[in-house]
Amino acid sequence: MTEGQREAPERPEAERYYVQHASLEAGETGTSEAALQEAINEGARQSWKLISVTQDPTSGGAILVWDTSGFFSG
Repeated sequence: MTEGQREAPERPEAERYYVQHASLEAGETGTSEAALQEAINEGARQSWKLISVTQDPTSGGAILVWDTSGFFSG
């Protein structure tokens, strides 16, 4: 589990689609844009395709949905 993901012990194992939480707080990366870019780069390094991004109203972060296999990630 990466630093940008939420702790959820009862969370099921990801199959085709993977949900990632990215904190947009300025920190080590400097800006919220840099934090989001790092989360996107992390998925791209694994050859995943980004399907959706939405703002998480409870934390001020973003929720990224990745296709880890199948048509988009072939």
